[in-house]
Amino acid sequence: MDDAVTGFRIGEAFHPWGTLFDIAAPGRVGRGYAAAKLPCATAWGLRTIYAEPSAARPDRPVTAVAYELAEMDRPARYLLAELVFRLGQPDEIERSAPSEHGLACDSVVLHARWRRDPIAFSLSLYGAPRPSEFGPGLGKFYLSWTDTEAAAAPFLAQWRAANQTAEADASGAAPRLFSLQYPIEDGGLRLGEPRRLALATPELLQTPKIIADHVGSRSFCLWSDSLAERWYLSCLFSTVPLGGPDTSRVQFLEIAPAKAGGFSGLEVGSWSLRDAYGARGIADAIEVLRATQPHLTIEHHTGYDV
Repeated sequence: MDDAVTGFRIGEAFHPWGTLFDIAAPGRVGRGYAAAKLPCATAWGLRTIYAEPSAARPDRPVTAVAYELAEMDRPARYLLAELVFRLGQPDEIERSAPSEHGLACDSVVLHARWRRDPIAFSLSLYGAPRPSEFGPGLGKFYLSWTDTEAAAAPFLAQWRAANQTAEADASGAAPRLFSLQYPIEDGGLRLGEPRRLALATPELLQTPKIIADHVGSRSFCLWSDSLAERWYLSCLFSTVPLGGPDTSRVQFLEIAPAKAGGFSGLEVGSWSLRDAYGARGIADAIEVLRATQPHLTIEHHTGYDV
């Protein structure tokens, strides 16, 4: 498995780490989290029935591949022995009895993990063969690329440039504020590491300080650059530029109380806000967006909070 340090296999094809999901599995996923099951008869000397590469988005590199293991002519525990011979003792190992409720194939009776930076290997064995569209599988062998710095490197400069543009646009902006009944939670959490944002949610930017000073924790705002060419929604910590490939659809949620208390919601890509059901702030913002941003698609969702 020495070449796992440099890439992953799907059937006869070998892809170096850094290969975009759209190249490894072209046309399988349009937007959002990307994963697809592809036929694969062998991998790393193991008999498999399919490989499932995954990435944060279709236009981002594959960072993990799950190989569904084919049935064997000997007990599945020999797979663990073989991997111990090749990788050494696992760093973590868990064993459990099959579930007393439901089907044995739904349970995982053994999980082992090996950390071999920049790669991690894992093995999961089911309580019984699990059916799939490719045939029954005994478990999964996982290969993960843990070097997020290398994975994000090609995209980090673009994300930082978008933040710099927002900072420049904020100079002299006149944000229109919308009040919230509840303090900001989900949409206002401090952003994580830039490299993880560049990989998974590049449309999510840090709120420029000038704008953050206006909004506080009980409001959000709509604002633009001085020429009204670029528009943004911001809360205390996070900002989303409007009108991009992932930010042209706005979802307005009005979920009435039922078993739970209900809420109002605003979502643009991975940027989101929640407020009390019936509170006017989000609804007022939607009215302004309809009037000033005709290029956006605004979807209104109603229902009950069950």
